Amino acid sequence: MSCLALAIAVRGEWSSDRLAKKLKSAGIPTDTEIHVACDPEFAPDAPPPSLSVHALSGSSLFDLWSAAIEKSRGPWVAILHADALPAAGWFSAMERAIEQEGWPDGYWGPVEPDPYITPGSMVGYLTEYCQFHRPIETGLKEIPGSNLILSRGRIDDSAGFSKTRLLQQGLSPKYVADAVIQYARPFALGDYCRRRFRHGRAYAASRIPRVGLVRALPLSLMLPLVRTARVLRHAWRHKELRGTGLVSLPAIFVAETCWSFGELTGYVTRRPGELSRLD
Repeated sequence: MSCLALAIAVRGEWSSDRLAKKLKSAGIPTDTEIHVACDPEFAPDAPPPSLSVHALSGSSLFDLWSAAIEKSRGPWVAILHADALPAAGWFSAMERAIEQEGWPDGYWGPVEPDPYITPGSMVGYLTEYCQFHRPIETGLKEIPGSNLILSRGRIDDSAGFSKTRLLQQGLSPKYVADAVIQYARPFALGDYCRRRFRHGRAYAASRIPRVGLVRALPLSLMLPLVRTARVLRHAWRHKELRGTGLVSLPAIFVAETCWSFGELTGYVTRRPGELSRLD
């Protein structure tokens, strides 16, 4: 049995056969623990034997991750998303890092667009993951929540999986350049904008230290421009992403405006909204 278990979360519709084939083609060993947590209505009747599927009703993505992690037994656990799966060489790179030093705070790797990603899905990639495209910018303070390896001891020290909380507690995973995840999430602009609103609201409602209302309004008015400029700056650093970044600029601005409106709502109401809808 491999020392590295996989904890995969997925909201909405998904294909267990496609996921199993993708993991196999990426070189995931057959003796690897693979736990997938999903919505009950999309749980497969007969999943491939390589997958252990766990259904949870009314759960957020973070609840699903926590459930998959809890079911795993390996000393190390990979936090993954069903729409952002490992590329070839990911498993061996992470396992090699664990064997060589076993850094207690774990490891993380880059997130790049799938070779067959649609133009629409590139908007989601640029907005959320462009900063994790190789080469990684020096001094980056953030890590992707969908390409993270944690030790069992580090997981047991937290009440459920929360990347934000772990970082606030001082989590400092090491970067593994060859451990690449490929993003290929389906995309519809209206749905994506609603997701950005929900995430912005939840972020603002739980932000520590809290932002007062006097600062919240001008901050929210400036945020769409600031966030869009930040995405474009990250895209411009990578020659192969520049054209896509420019073409996607209007959609990125709309999506970041929705995030900013959600953030303002969170500052005003101090309520995160319906957390079970976060994905």
